[in-house]
Amino acid sequence: MRLMKLIYGLLFCMNASGQLSHVQAENAYITTGAYSSHFTDAFSFISNPACLGSIQVFQSGILDERKWMLKELDNYELISSFPLGNGGLGIALQHSGDADYSEQGLELAYGKRLGRLQMGIRFGYLVDQAAGYRGISFGSTGIGICFHVTEKLIAGWELGLPVFGIAGKTNPERGPQVFKMGFGYEWRPDLFISFQVEKAAGLPVNVIGYIEYRYSEQFFFAFGMNSQAGAPYFKSGWKKNHLCIQVYTMYEPVLGFSPGIALRWEGKNEKG
Repeated sequence: MRLMKLIYGLLFCMNASGQLSHVQAENAYITTGAYSSHFTDAFSFISNPACLGSIQVFQSGILDERKWMLKELDNYELISSFPLGNGGLGIALQHSGDADYSEQGLELAYGKRLGRLQMGIRFGYLVDQAAGYRGISFGSTGIGICFHVTEKLIAGWELGLPVFGIAGKTNPERGPQVFKMGFGYEWRPDLFISFQVEKAAGLPVNVIGYIEYRYSEQFFFAFGMNSQAGAPYFKSGWKKNHLCIQVYTMYEPVLGFSPGIALRWEGKNEKG
């Protein structure tokens, strides 16, 4: 009897400790520019769709990252955002993995500005494909706000919820419930500081601190820290006319480096 109880107890613990939510593979590129008026880029709405409410020009970007220096975990992302009516629309396409296991993601987002308050909504679609098995689809949605506390300080949050998609039977996985909260402060026109907290269901709280400096509007230098893995982050870039080239990397003490390169292009601001 004691042996049977021990076996049942182990089975219960294994079942209870299984992963309950499926998190999309993420790249190391930090996008806290969502909480800024002048440091926003095409990737920013991934952090909070509400930042699209203040977009004034067409922006696009492409990213290529080798996660932990493993070819099998290569991550690519193509993204665009542009003004639409009294707000802005954003679209992102992402691919990660190889022929054995891959993920493809699509995100659509819209944001609108209402005075000092900006509101945004996003919809996500993710397909996981393992070799020899049928693909599994997940759907999610999220809503976010950004509030201009002062001319230099912006605060906001986003709440993401799963809509459909279940993987597995013993420990079924659903899309994650995610809560993000962030603050951004433009200390000077060339210096930006941000702080973001992320909490996904089943995972520890992740805190991201980030500081970016611009020299003569042509050179970019940034440093950040990801608390979940104790991982430092570095980014440097060069901008000429409407094209910006950036190289970046994150270092995790156990898994190693995740280097990447991002190309961004911005249209001309007709209002400027």
